[in-house]
Amino acid sequence: MRPPFLPTLTCAILSLFAAHPASGVDGDFKEAMQVRSLLHAEELSLGAMPPARLQDPPVAETVLLPVSRGFNQRSTGLCWAYATLSALETIHLVRHPDGPDVELSRRAMQYYTMEDRYRRSIKQVNTYLREGGIVLDALRLIQSNGIVSFDDYADVADTYGYANISGMIAGEQTFTDKIIALYEGLDIVYAAPPTQTRVPVLSAADPNAAYAPADVGELARFVLGRDVWQSYTPSSSKSGFHAHPDPDARWENVSWHMPHSEFPGRIRQALLAGFPVVISIRNHALLVYGADYDADGSPITYYIKDSYPSYYYVTEAEYLHENFWEMTTVKL
Repeated sequence: MRPPFLPTLTCAILSLFAAHPASGVDGDFKEAMQVRSLLHAEELSLGAMPPARLQDPPVAETVLLPVSRGFNQRSTGLCWAYATLSALETIHLVRHPDGPDVELSRRAMQYYTMEDRYRRSIKQVNTYLREGGIVLDALRLIQSNGIVSFDDYADVADTYGYANISGMIAGEQTFTDKIIALYEGLDIVYAAPPTQTRVPVLSAADPNAAYAPADVGELARFVLGRDVWQSYTPSSSKSGFHAHPDPDARWENVSWHMPHSEFPGRIRQALLAGFPVVISIRNHALLVYGADYDADGSPITYYIKDSYPSYYYVTEAEYLHENFWEMTTVKL
């Protein structure tokens, strides 16, 4: 993720030429830490509340959604995919607090992302081979490919130095041979994701049955439901739908532009309805899963889930409002 006015810095460029693994880790991790510095982050452990402190104004209401455990994006540029999957896991926890948990495979999203990027390159739709993306793209990939349970397909692959997929494709002449080379390279780096996984059983004759075998499309339909997601961009000069501001977005992706002053209320509406919010700050995507409010309903602090340890922290609302440039959540 990166706003248009920033130089291309840190989302890992996955051309998959031999490179030292630390190059991706350093860049993306440093970006996440710079975001935390901007937000003056106060770290939390999973399920913890910040230490008691004097607030001016005092906290009158806390809206706090449940969150899944943290997952480390490591050397990837997949913060947007991590935030999307965390959002889907939170929505499941809100809707089914007594049911079995859902943890989704980050590696499956990694595979689907690069498969999509390379296929579009082979078809000469574009030459974009980065791992960057947006929430709407992640949801589209899940709709198209399905999704896998985390336990069924390991964690993300450290792709640096494993294979030169671009070179393998370039060495072939025909479209068919390029596609064959693509999947040979993908198998070397990631191994193909399974087509079968498991889905939570919410009502079963056997009370001990927590999960049932399912194909990846069934799990995708289960976690996506019928929710419609929408991107929102603060703007003082535009209103309504316009091109999505993230250069990682496809040309067809749009975002609803509206005054910056309307965002605190939109975030509050989403949280009260049980929906987390994915926000973009600098080149990094984060999940907002809660907030403290004063007696007038104005936000004081926000609760954040990140894709680097430690995964949870709080920030004062003013810091988030000053630094974010796009958000995505379920349309109400």
